[in-house]
Amino acid sequence: MIHSARQARPTSTLRRTASATPSFNTDATEFSKQFAFQHLLNSPLPSPALPSIIPRHGKKPTPRLFRQAFRISVRLSTWLLAATALYCLIRAIRSPSESSASVTYLSLNVDQYNIAGQDSALQDPAPILVADPNKKPRWTVSIPRDASFPLKPSQYANICAQSDHIVKQLSPAHAHFHAGSRESQAATNFIDVQEAHDQGLLLSPSMDEARLDHSMLDEDWPRVRGKKEAGQHDNSMRPEVCEKSLTFLMESADAGMGKTLLGLWMAYGLAQDEDRAFFIDDSNWAYGKYTSFFKPPPWVFGDLIEPRSQDHQSHKAAIRKHRAFSLARVGHDALFHLAKTDTDYLSSRLAELDSTAQAGGGLTIGLHLRRGDRHPWEPQYSDSYIPAATYLSTAQSLLLHHFNPENTTLTHSAATGVAASTFLLASDDPEIYTSSDFSSAQPYANVQRAQSHILLASKDTLDAALPEPAPAPTADPAFIKFVEPNTGWEGGFFASIFWGLGNAAEGMRFARGERPERATAPPNDETLRLREYVGRAYLLELKVAGAASGGVVCGVSSFGCRVLGVMRGWSDVAEENGTWRNVDRGYSGWAGLVEEE
Repeated sequence: MIHSARQARPTSTLRRTASATPSFNTDATEFSKQFAFQHLLNSPLPSPALPSIIPRHGKKPTPRLFRQAFRISVRLSTWLLAATALYCLIRAIRSPSESSASVTYLSLNVDQYNIAGQDSALQDPAPILVADPNKKPRWTVSIPRDASFPLKPSQYANICAQSDHIVKQLSPAHAHFHAGSRESQAATNFIDVQEAHDQGLLLSPSMDEARLDHSMLDEDWPRVRGKKEAGQHDNSMRPEVCEKSLTFLMESADAGMGKTLLGLWMAYGLAQDEDRAFFIDDSNWAYGKYTSFFKPPPWVFGDLIEPRSQDHQSHKAAIRKHRAFSLARVGHDALFHLAKTDTDYLSSRLAELDSTAQAGGGLTIGLHLRRGDRHPWEPQYSDSYIPAATYLSTAQSLLLHHFNPENTTLTHSAATGVAASTFLLASDDPEIYTSSDFSSAQPYANVQRAQSHILLASKDTLDAALPEPAPAPTADPAFIKFVEPNTGWEGGFFASIFWGLGNAAEGMRFARGERPERATAPPNDETLRLREYVGRAYLLELKVAGAASGGVVCGVSSFGCRVLGVMRGWSDVAEENGTWRNVDRGYSGWAGLVEEE
């Protein structure tokens, strides 16, 4: 039986009485009044069960069929989610090894990390979480056996980023990192790849003896005798396995050399600071062999650089910048020694400049003007270049500060020293050297090329030296065979021109954004020869400009300017009146490896 709270309809009805019947004997006016009043009395009352003409709250009532369908769909979704959760739980309990195949570095369930007995290894190099014999979560790095060596720079970058995240996740939630704590935490939770393999936590080592090709070791790199083992001949030679090492890859997607130099020097300084063996991998360097530009690096380390500062309360940014600079300076002092092919010219050029300046009592000041695809950070010139007049006025202020520190009237000897000074111009744009902008340097100083041993030629120079060949005759007079014109460096260094040296198609692919991170085929001999000339010219200009006796003027948005800062030293960079002057007001001070501001 169904009970309803609604009241039943009243059963009584209104009935007419005899007295209510109108009489036709009355006059018309009285009849009309009586009829209207009696009509209202005899009308039935409105039923409370009838629906209202106006919908409640101004909304349409929901159809009953729709409400039933909605309730059914909610119930089905709930049952489906519950069944899925139950299925995953049962599978995780019955097959823990299979569930660990989808291990991520974000989860912290220890049972998920034991990947021993996996049917398939990870396809990409990545840090992974494992469980040691005590079921303690640890992390290591998995590199597939078929991975190329060395890995691509982007793969190393991903490994580093994910490893840093693992260290944070494995640390206590309430921990607050301070200087050096993250490194110690990473060392505590990290398990060596070989150790993880020996314990059965990995299917295979990242690299075993079968993959170590001893023929890859160049004769220039040191070989040391390992310990004699059972069944091993006395004259056998095998590379020593380093307990701690740091390997720097010269490979870079950046066509310029300055960023690679800074990274190399900082890596060397860090390796020395942490007492690590240091190695250089130039197998995929766009410029060719490291020894084509520099002397082989030293392998015996000297004293460590100054210890880390413990002042964490103030000047943190300055401390970090100073430390990065110190690391780079250690690398510069140890590695920045040119190969024999250029040292003879460099020595004679520096001696010539010194003798000329000393004879007249003047100074030499380096001017480094970067053009091409590197634009200043200063908003006013972000789409163009800093004017040459800015470089010249800054260089002139250096001269006046040296010869007239009191800012008084120039004496005769001071004026003679200023007139005998020389501005050493270094630029990637060959048209800068013939620009009329630098004629205004007089009477303050003479302007010379920093070096003339290897020059980047403009198209006009190439056309004058190597005239374009005449079109070859064809059978059809209307058809003219296309002859590729000469391409110079006017405008400065552009990455597309660099990648297109000896291979125009490669440069076009880069300009369209289609060039892969690592070329499928190594560059040919002609391409490497042209790139080597470009790199040697760049290094010679830095060497000469950086050795100027009076200082150097440059824009810090260029990596070459930052290299010059390392060459000058921290005091010249940090002091307000130092001899390293930055004209790019979009950034103050030395920028390190900052890419853009």
